Amino acid sequence: HTPKRFSDAVQEAILAQLGSLAPFRIFPRFHLYQEIDTQEMHDLILRCVGKGSQGLILKAADEPQINEAVNQVTAAGIPVVTLVSDLPQSERIGYIGMDNRTAGQTAAYLMASWLDKATQDVAVVISSELFRGEEEREMGFRTWLRSRAPHLRVIDITGGFGVYQPTLERVTEALKANPSIKAIYSVGGGNRAIVDAFAALDRALAVFIGHDLDQENRQLLAEEKIAAIIDHNLQVDARHAFLHILQFHRLWKVDPIPASQVQIVTPFNLAH
Repeated sequence: HTPKRFSDAVQEAILAQLGSLAPFRIFPRFHLYQEIDTQEMHDLILRCVGKGSQGLILKAADEPQINEAVNQVTAAGIPVVTLVSDLPQSERIGYIGMDNRTAGQTAAYLMASWLDKATQDVAVVISSELFRGEEEREMGFRTWLRSRAPHLRVIDITGGFGVYQPTLERVTEALKANPSIKAIYSVGGGNRAIVDAFAALDRALAVFIGHDLDQENRQLLAEEKIAAIIDHNLQVDARHAFLHILQFHRLWKVDPIPASQVQIVTPFNLAH
């Protein structure tokens, strides 16, 4: 459940890792949605039992129905690995992705370093409050600023789901209501919409920090419309997800798998 630009990047990373896991032959089935409701996602997870799946890599909202479905497939012997956004209340066998609180603290540190010391509002754009990974990034960001840069007040902009039009509408509304906003931390997606909302209102965007080095964010970095992207290596994540599943089936023995390393990408260290 994610914007197409990110699911494309995840799919590419997963496919790229298949050849490195010989002698195992892994056949992925992808179910990728920009929008899917909770009941549909619940039913889709349970369908894995009948399909003979030997593992499930999942990005989904942290909701009771989803956790229940994960527990059911796990009880049926199908291991579930969560990717990017965790379901810690479920019986999933592992989480793959960065430490989201650390990522949020990193964004706060950069934001406070780049903005002047005047009291002002900064906005956090959240795709959906139901994704735990995004919630943890926002909490890390807010907590660090409260203790280290209290002159920066945080305003949440939610509900755009990382999709262009709803993100454009939510950000435009917030900018009209808060004339002092000139800095954005985008924990999810829809970053082109954020840039366009500022431009349409002829507002300066002094500092813009986002997540994930997908195609859209690469372009925004190249145009110097975004100051920094907090990224992690999806290739490494994909490999770690497969290792978790192989280890569950006692086909591979690995050391404890660490959280993904937080990487900061600017327009000046962007690899092409």
